[in-house]
Order: sequence, then C-alpha cells, then structure tokens
Amino acid sequence: MQRLGENVGASEHFGSEGVAQLACVYTTLVGGYEALNEQPVAANSRLAFICLTDDPDLRSETWQIRRVEPLFRLDPIRSQRALKLLPHEHLPDYECSIYVDNSILLKTPPDALIEQYLGTSAFCLPQHSYRNSVLEEFLEVEALGYDDQARLFEQLNHYALEFPDMLEERPFWTGVLFRDHRNPKVRRMLDIWLAHVQRYSRRDQLSINLAFRLAGLKPEVLRIDNYESWFHCWPERANSRRVEFNRLSSPFLSNPFARAKELATNLERMERALANERWALANERLKREAILSSTSWRMTAPLRRLVDSIRSFGLSRTKKRD
Repeated sequence: MQRLGENVGASEHFGSEGVAQLACVYTTLVGGYEALNEQPVAANSRLAFICLTDDPDLRSETWQIRRVEPLFRLDPIRSQRALKLLPHEHLPDYECSIYVDNSILLKTPPDALIEQYLGTSAFCLPQHSYRNSVLEEFLEVEALGYDDQARLFEQLNHYALEFPDMLEERPFWTGVLFRDHRNPKVRRMLDIWLAHVQRYSRRDQLSINLAFRLAGLKPEVLRIDNYESWFHCWPERANSRRVEFNRLSSPFLSNPFARAKELATNLERMERALANERWALANERLKREAILSSTSWRMTAPLRRLVDSIRSFGLSRTKKRD
C-alpha cells in the first residue's frame, strides 16, 4: 500500500469515512501544571480528540482521556515532550495525527486539515512567524529563563561548531504538527528530535531544524501567523502554573556571537599593536645598522672612546671623594 505523503492524496487514501478511523487530534497534559482546554469543534468532527495525561482525575467534555505513565516522574516537561514527539508509539491505533498544544483553540473542525496538509507531505508544520533564525530563538529562550543556561550554551556551542549555517535558518513553530506515523523518515526524524530534547534543552523548537536535516526529511511548511489563522487561535489562557528555571548570571550566553565577535575584535587589535611594535623595532635596528656602517661613525670612533674614558675617570674620582 502506498504511503500517505508519497504519491497518493489523503482523500484518496482514506476514502470518505477512512479519515475518521485512521487519523486523530491529540494533546498532552503532564504534571498538572495547567488546566485542560476544551475544544468545542470536536462536536462537529469525525476525528477522535485524545488527551494523553498522567492525571487520574482529569475529566473532559470534548477530549477522550488516555492515562499514561510519565517517562520521567521528576521531569514533567520532558515527559510531555516524549508524548508530543512520538505519536506512533503512544497512538499506535492511528496512522496520522494532528497535534495541538493545550493552549491552542481550534476554530474549525480539523477533518479537512488532514486532506489539505497531509495530502502531499508526511510532515507539515508552521514556520515561526516572528523569529528570523534559530539563533534568535536560542537567545529568546535564554532571555526569558525558559531553561538552564549551561544546557542552552552547551547545545548552542555544539550546533555552532557542527552546523553553523543551521542557526541562520528560520525556525519552526511546533504548536501544531501534522504527521504520518507510518513514514520511516518521519519516525527517524522524531527519534532524533526527541534525543536532542532529552540531551539538551527541553524547548523543542531549538532542535527541530537539525532533526529534519539529520533525517533527510523536508517538511511541508505552513506560512501562517502563529497567533491566529483561519483554523486556530493562540494563546488560549489555560491557567498555567509553568515552572521556569531561575536565570543564572551569564553575560556570555546573553549574546554568545556578539561576545565571540568582541573577543575576535580585541584579538585583532592586539595583533595589530604587536605588528606595529615589531615594525618599529625592525626600523630602529635598520637605523642602527646604517649608522654603524657609515664612514662618519667609523671616523669618530677614537673621539667617542676618549669621551667614554673621561666620563669613567670623572665617575671614579667622585666615588673616591664620597
């Protein structure tokens, strides 16, 4: 059977009723740090709306609640990321999905979105509408104190050494994700992405560009305003109790590339000063050699010796009187 996103459109693959059986909308809520947002459009959709959560008491009028065990009991954020990034493992009964962040409100039934955005690609997501580069996203995460600075700097340093051009790419916004779970490149990309989220910053928008590159996967890009489009609005207040890291003092991380540029400028200035000193010393040596080799210098040598002798005699007599 052909895979969705290769040579067959979603409508042809699913048929008139298949989309409701093979696709779902899902969100995640781990650690109880915010309230669950309801999705009124679920009442007019044939898709299942599923919430993956570790809260045994959570109830909803629009979401089907599925209980899960957190990957890290003391790290709800990375536990949530594992659910968000690996739908093929946590939703094995569906072939494709639309992930929506809990803070997002859908404005229209999402059934048609599957056909529209997964008809020609196995992975579709929005481009970031107000960040110009991955580096800018790093700096914003640091400025807002959203993660440990040492971890952020280590990640940025590794990326700058291995994939400096990737830092200049426009980042993606991961509040909405359209994915075909069966596509092998999608699965590989998601595995790489999760590995970077677990190893480095929990802010998954910092590592998604590199995950696409390493997996050799080119996604379909949605150029929509992240705050609001024809099918969503964001942010929808969710009574968040988000836990943030206390910011550490780190002027280097506040703008690492500016700091690196400053260090390079200072080094260049020092090298120029050293070169000037070497040139001056060489010039003085040339002048001395020219004087020593001149005829007048040789002719006045006896007179200079006489002057030196008189000076030495005068100094010796002064010392005796003292």
